[in-house]
Amino acid sequence: MDLLRINEQEGQFLKNGVWIPICDIERDDLLELIRATASNDHVGLVECNGDTPIRDPISMTIYEQVYKVLNDLDANRATYLASIDEEFDRLEREYGLT
Repeated sequence: MDLLRINEQEGQFLKNGVWIPICDIERDDLLELIRATASNDHVGLVECNGDTPIRDPISMTIYEQVYKVLNDLDANRATYLASIDEEFDRLEREYGLT
């Protein structure tokens, strides 16, 4: 599932099947991108670099920060999920829910 792309030197994110400029991202959009990254094994994130630049410096900064968070989550998904499962199991034992 593609979530971030650079199209004609403009950073964009996917929202409800439509590509939106990254500078228009809102808190709820970011939460949805995080959810999508956490729940999908294959996410598409285009990195901003010399081959795929973003023209507007403000959009580039926003895009790079969103990319950094999503890429880290994607790369470390298994570790994060294992940590969550361990904490959940601990809480179940602590509160006698098992």
